[in-house]
Amino acid sequence: MSTSSTSSGDITVSGGTQVASDALTAAHDRLATVAAAFRDLADELRPVVALTGPTDAVRLAHVAAEGIQQAASDSKRLAAELLEAARSYNKAERDANSNLMDLSTYAGWAFGAFWPVAAALGALSLPQLIVTLVPAFVAGSVAAGSPGALFGDLGSGAARKANLLRDPRMVFLLRFAVSAADDAMLGAAGLPLPMAAKLDDRGTSLFGLRGGARVVVGAGRMFGLLDDSPVRVHRTDAGVVAPPSTFAALADRVPPSVAGAPQVRVERFGGTEGAKPTYIVYVGGTVDTSPKATNEPFDISSDLSSVAGLDTASVHAVQRAMHDAGIADGDTVIPVGYSQGGIVATQLATCGRYDVPTLVTFGSPTGGVDVTSSTVDVAVEHTDDLVPALGGFARGADDGGSDRILVTRQTYDGPVPTGSPIAAHSMVEYTITAQQMDASGDPRLAAALHALPTDEAGTAGLYRGDRVQQVPAPPQVPTPAPQSSPTPSPAPTKASR
Repeated sequence: MSTSSTSSGDITVSGGTQVASDALTAAHDRLATVAAAFRDLADELRPVVALTGPTDAVRLAHVAAEGIQQAASDSKRLAAELLEAARSYNKAERDANSNLMDLSTYAGWAFGAFWPVAAALGALSLPQLIVTLVPAFVAGSVAAGSPGALFGDLGSGAARKANLLRDPRMVFLLRFAVSAADDAMLGAAGLPLPMAAKLDDRGTSLFGLRGGARVVVGAGRMFGLLDDSPVRVHRTDAGVVAPPSTFAALADRVPPSVAGAPQVRVERFGGTEGAKPTYIVYVGGTVDTSPKATNEPFDISSDLSSVAGLDTASVHAVQRAMHDAGIADGDTVIPVGYSQGGIVATQLATCGRYDVPTLVTFGSPTGGVDVTSSTVDVAVEHTDDLVPALGGFARGADDGGSDRILVTRQTYDGPVPTGSPIAAHSMVEYTITAQQMDASGDPRLAAALHALPTDEAGTAGLYRGDRVQQVPAPPQVPTPAPQSSPTPSPAPTKASR
């Protein structure tokens, strides 16, 4: 059975094939049990129904028997229709997702294959374009008062239009473009469509977002940007804590993305009397958006390198924090991450070193990462948040991908509001979504929480990671070799003159 979607309040929950199948099977079994109970009751009433006579008791017995038989028939029919409706809905959802992936493949390949033609057409019209733009620029500068004022007006207008970046349709287009990028590269390389479809990220995971990120990182490092460096961590004890039992509690414990603050939180529960402990590792988001690496490991350099699948300073910081907390290979770890922290959390879940029963991410571009089926993968994304869209479309379980539980919400109603174009990406908004997840009663979400520890208390530590700035060694000045004193030449003699 494929995925299924349900709505509760403002959120929509989709995916989670196995859990959804179990819930539907349980509902079918309950209806079948009710139908069987009604049939048994109808059988017990048969001797009464066989009675004849004008008495009210006999008439009421006949009415009751007919009602019970009808209820038994209706329960059996509803049980069958429940499974049939689920199969039909899930097939439609699976087909829609597959068609969308196919469309991104065709569109990307067509764009890449025909871009030389478009470039040639554009080159032919370049003189006309210049003739049009120069007078327009002069007229605009005169109207605005100066060229600087014109650029200022254009900038403010662009800022107003930036709110369109919160439009779910724009977010969808970005996700579509990211998913189609690898096919565009293959089309531009001259590969035919059937071959491109077999070699793209959907088929081989060799191209797509990861390949594009590696190109960006490689180019940046050529210019001294997006560099990586060693990291050291400093621990601050957070004391004794109660185990979290809700998604809202998990969201509340993710470290805030604040400069100079801890970026990682590690909680340990259990482990007494020889029992195996459970660790929850919370990872915060990007703090520094400068492409030039500073002492902050949670920066754009780590962001892009993480997407590219490379070693990053943020991953090193989390690994050092986990080592300091006593986490060893094979231990039970539940990673929880926000934004870039979700990328790191997903890497922890897929590295194969830990037993990861559940993974929870908020606003992370991890749609293209396949998580093993032994991990319940819960991804929370806002439909008006651009950041998760950078991960492209997620492949479904029927398309060779993971079967993650996707929770979505639109953070506003009505027209696109003013304000920051990334307001929907704030952890405050994702905490609201987490609260709605707890109130939804969805069995898939409830099953994801079953892996959380239930011990009375545990210990927590906060970790601050910093890049170790490597100071270049002073140039080595070669020491001159000692020179021996020259031997004086003998004075010339008369014979040699």
